[in-house]
Amino acid sequence: MGIVSVLKRVDNAVSLVTRSLCVISLAAIVIMFLLNVFVRFVPVYNFTQTDDWIQIFLVWMIFLGAQELVRTRNHFVVEVLTERMEGLVGHIARIVVCLIELATYAIICYYGWVWVFKAQAYMQSIPWMQVRVCYAAIPVSAFFMTCYGVRDLVIAFQNIHQHYKTVQLKI
Repeated sequence: MGIVSVLKRVDNAVSLVTRSLCVISLAAIVIMFLLNVFVRFVPVYNFTQTDDWIQIFLVWMIFLGAQELVRTRNHFVVEVLTERMEGLVGHIARIVVCLIELATYAIICYYGWVWVFKAQAYMQSIPWMQVRVCYAAIPVSAFFMTCYGVRDLVIAFQNIHQHYKTVQLKI
């Protein structure tokens, strides 16, 4: 079993976990929201913590969803530039875009961890849970986005290498 095969299996597992967590988060948000609305009209129980739980699930769902969009290359990217340029200039532009994306993800990951480790506050209505649980979604998802940014950069370099091979064959 080659390294590429192992990486593809890991990628598929990460994708499955990410998508599952997003679906579970969305379901939890909907259930808590509906229960909170119901309890306001039928006061059988006081859901004081639902706002914080909804916030936690929403933040994790958003960042994990962004991670999955980066993995599948369905996120917002600057492709208008790279798709319209042809030849060597287009390949170089794609590499520059990949480098910018990679730097952005790496910076978000680094400062996300700094933010998580510096956070000392607790959730407002969940006194036993620190805010860092919510903030951890940022560096965790940014770590995987950085990995996918490296993947895209490698592919961009492979494409420029393939371009040189094609040009040499024509000569």
